[in-house]
Amino acid sequence: MQRNRLKLIIIFAVFLGPLAAAFVWYYGLGAVLAPHSRTNHAHLLTPSVVVAEFTNPGANLGAQVNRQALKQKWHVIHVLTETCDTACRQALYHTRQARLALGKDANRVRRIFISPSHAMLTRLATDHPDSLRLLAAANGLEKQLNVIIQTGRHDANDAFLIDPLGNIMMRIPAELAPRLLLKDLKHLLRVSRVG
Repeated sequence: MQRNRLKLIIIFAVFLGPLAAAFVWYYGLGAVLAPHSRTNHAHLLTPSVVVAEFTNPGANLGAQVNRQALKQKWHVIHVLTETCDTACRQALYHTRQARLALGKDANRVRRIFISPSHAMLTRLATDHPDSLRLLAAANGLEKQLNVIIQTGRHDANDAFLIDPLGNIMMRIPAELAPRLLLKDLKHLLRVSRVG
């Protein structure tokens, strides 16, 4: 009986011992050996920021747009000034190309431009007809995004990704290549059950 118990303990030690040792070595040492790589190219906001209620007049809708309009789609938001310089136009081009490259999933992602200049939004309509263009407002979405821009190391031309539940979850650097943004968007759309 004692001999059988000893055999059982040895069998468990042979199979579970290396697993336990590897676990302690990998995670028990303060995660020194744990991988620190990431698969995303844009920058995740941790923690994500929940979008509060807002109201922006729609430059191309003729109606007010609020938080409810962000439901059921992923949104890439650009907060623009009254002018759009070369870096701004390049950032808009990058997000447009990434969205178009999504193919059949392109309808799951909508781009939104917010600016105080109605004239500039009208000019952008030629090159970006798929975008939703909103005018800046006292209680507009841009106020919430500007707080994030001012508190972090963010460029004014960076875009933000809002998930279908209304969380600002990712900052898209203006210089990020469309192919890298496309990889991020494809990954998010593949694992997302909403939007």
